[in-house]
Amino acid sequence: MRIRILGLAVFILTAVAGYSQPPGNPNGGKKPGSVPITGIEYLIGLGGLYGLKKLFDPKKKGKQQ
Repeated sequence: MRIRILGLAVFILTAVAGYSQPPGNPNGGKKPGSVPITGIEYLIGLGGLYGLKKLFDPKKKGKQQ
């Protein structure tokens, strides 16, 4: 019974510590909402544009002359 209570206490304390807010300013002194654009945002944007291009291109399968 004591092991169950101890395990539950450790589990709860670990969850609380894991999801707590870090101390300090998370933006490093920058104004809120200023997020630098990195490479992943460019890749996502280019992927979306490529998908739109494929969506609106006429289907050329079977119509080659």
